Amino acid sequence: MLRNWSQGFTAGNAAYQLNMLANASIKSVDEDFVSLVGLDIRSIRVLRLIGDRPGITFADIVVLAALERSLASRLIQNLVRLGLAERQNDENDARRFGLFITTTGKTVREKADFLSEELTDLLFASFSPDEVSAFMAMMAKLAFWIDSDEYENKSAEILKAAAVKLEKGREAV
Repeated sequence: MLRNWSQGFTAGNAAYQLNMLANASIKSVDEDFVSLVGLDIRSIRVLRLIGDRPGITFADIVVLAALERSLASRLIQNLVRLGLAERQNDENDARRFGLFITTTGKTVREKADFLSEELTDLLFASFSPDEVSAFMAMMAKLAFWIDSDEYENKSAEILKAAAVKLEKGREAV
């Protein structure tokens, strides 16, 4: 198990800390998912998307799973090779295909969902139910904010202004 990472947790900003939390929570159980379910957590995430959205496209998986295209492609290929998902050509456009979960894939997903529920209970064991609800609500609020046009526009303005300031700082040196 990954240990002592929390010693550096307070160094850095909130985005860095969120990244550390996500990475540490995934790394702490990823090998267990592989040994008990046969898939790593990212593959399970893709399998869940396929199960939840029958006919989902590769492009949608890239966006919804927040994965790089090459990684998403490898994960999908592996799920298909293992018989957990299948590709079906689009009836209207043979160049496009949709992804569907297989019966075997549903069984694997059920095992992964059970394991996820157990480990999520452990993850939040030091929180009260009200704290869990508040935390989940704040994460959802943050996700929708980051995904908004307003956030995108304001971050572009901030980055543009910062670039000007940084360039001025170079000229002074």
